[in-house]
Amino acid sequence: MEGIVFVQLTNGFGNNIFQYVAARLLAEHHQKEVMVVPPTEDYYAIACLKKLGITFFEEGKFPSNMLVIDDAHYVTAYDEQYRNHNFFLRGYFEDYQYYLPHRNRIKGWFPACTPREDNALVVHMRTGDRLFMKNEFYTKPRAANYLAAMSHFDFNELHIVSDIPTWDYITEKDLNTFTFHVNIDKSKRVPASESVAFFNELVDEFQPFNPIMKKRSILEDFEHIRSFKNILFEHGTLSWWAAFLSEAEKVGVYGPWRAFKGTKNKNLSQIPLSGWFKWE
Repeated sequence: MEGIVFVQLTNGFGNNIFQYVAARLLAEHHQKEVMVVPPTEDYYAIACLKKLGITFFEEGKFPSNMLVIDDAHYVTAYDEQYRNHNFFLRGYFEDYQYYLPHRNRIKGWFPACTPREDNALVVHMRTGDRLFMKNEFYTKPRAANYLAAMSHFDFNELHIVSDIPTWDYITEKDLNTFTFHVNIDKSKRVPASESVAFFNELVDEFQPFNPIMKKRSILEDFEHIRSFKNILFEHGTLSWWAAFLSEAEKVGVYGPWRAFKGTKNKNLSQIPLSGWFKWE
């Protein structure tokens, strides 16, 4: 098999969009096909990604003359000396500089989305498994941070997209019954009481806005976010791509992204797009 850029997917729908788009940009540069490789045969996002027109490599053998490309060597792979090679991408490729110059072209790779005509605001929250994780929990934005960021928008209706099953006060017992696509080992979790207090404060502070939340598939969440004129999100690759591919007039992206990473943090909140602002 010749003339193919393969890309290894990791867990996470938003991560997969980065991986696919990075592979497709490289493939179009070298005039090759793109094939994505799922992390497992029963990977939860396969059906959703196929609906976006993404082609999976599901059978056969990989060619022998492949160059393995990671994040550090992605830019080098565009060199013309590699035009006659096949590639196997393995990484995250989360650098806005790869995508910003090609934004309009990338938009054309995805099914069209009809923009909403109202002035509603959608907020994407990393709750779900992120309520448990010690390495992220203590640097997550709190209710006050969200409220301050929301003050930058002129909106008359609030929608919430989240991977938690319900937008209502919860107990520790409730939290322990929730399941998500990532399981967190008990040794890496914060005390359940802290997770519950954090989430219930969000519910309490957002109550005056009568937020609207509906449980959807991950693809439906993605398309739902894309349709809004006003988008606000914490660090999240799904919402980053939804906003990047949207026609939104104002977008608030959490400034530290994943603050616990310090100097190794991503630059995704620094993208210089009109209408985008960074919040903390």
